[in-house]
Amino acid sequence: MTKLSVFLTIILRFIFRLQIDIMNIVYLVFGDNLDNYQQVYFSIYTAFLHKTNDDKIIVIAENTSLFDFFGDKIEVISINRAIIKEWEGKYQFFWRVKIKALELIAQKYPSDSILYLDGDTFFYNSIEILKKGLLQGENYMHVNEGKLSKLTTKTEKLMWNQMKKKTYSGIKIDENTCMWNAGLIGISNKHLQCLKLTLDVNDELCANNVTRRLIEQFAFSISLNNFSKLLPSTNVVGHYWGNKAEWNILISNFLKECFMKQYSFEQIISKVKQMDLKQYPVWVRRSNTQKRLKKIIDNCYKDLKPKYIE
Repeated sequence: MTKLSVFLTIILRFIFRLQIDIMNIVYLVFGDNLDNYQQVYFSIYTAFLHKTNDDKIIVIAENTSLFDFFGDKIEVISINRAIIKEWEGKYQFFWRVKIKALELIAQKYPSDSILYLDGDTFFYNSIEILKKGLLQGENYMHVNEGKLSKLTTKTEKLMWNQMKKKTYSGIKIDENTCMWNAGLIGISNKHLQCLKLTLDVNDELCANNVTRRLIEQFAFSISLNNFSKLLPSTNVVGHYWGNKAEWNILISNFLKECFMKQYSFEQIISKVKQMDLKQYPVWVRRSNTQKRLKKIIDNCYKDLKPKYIE
């Protein structure tokens, strides 16, 4: 082998390595609720603290203008009501949109791993362990919520009774089948075809009239695990789905300060780096009785006789 051919081989290997080392950090947001957009903003800021220069941040959004602040630092893909309706599919299942969004990214970047996050998440540790795992063929979701046959909440119990011993796209649901939380979904570039299986399972569940609230989450759980044993990501990403009210206030106040003081992007990232995000609970148990009483009182004692400027 000549020195030139050895040199070219090294260069080609280096280029190939760069291609497979890219990870796409993906968010999906639609509708007009600014809280949802603010959550994505904050999660993106935390991602910039930990991602490498090669990793891309991609936002699939209905209102893309709300992400103009980032400029070319992120990629923004526009969707509209017509696309969302199409993605809901034959059974018009709302959260099927998440599967189709990731399918879009896989088709656009077929050599890259995908790390999808819900807006109500944040990075608090290095993502290197996730990135290495994805490159080795491992798949991730946020946390294993437990065996579906053992879960005690109303929705999961109903799902188990509807699905036990049945088979969906070749995957049998038994006593050991687990439900994973879909606040984070990590798909190795070696297993992007699992999105087709996820979509098929999702549609079969809809066709069989399985209770809908967690269908897409369960479809991801069993499909990704079918390709490689699912691993949790709780040591890297926090998911505050159980305490959104407090986090929405925290994030809103932070963004107001950034706007009023006209912080640059670099100043914002520096401020986020100084925040101790572990001091804010990601889940708080709240009394159902309190919620019901508050709703009753709010309905009984509504504001009256508003006055406007003439």
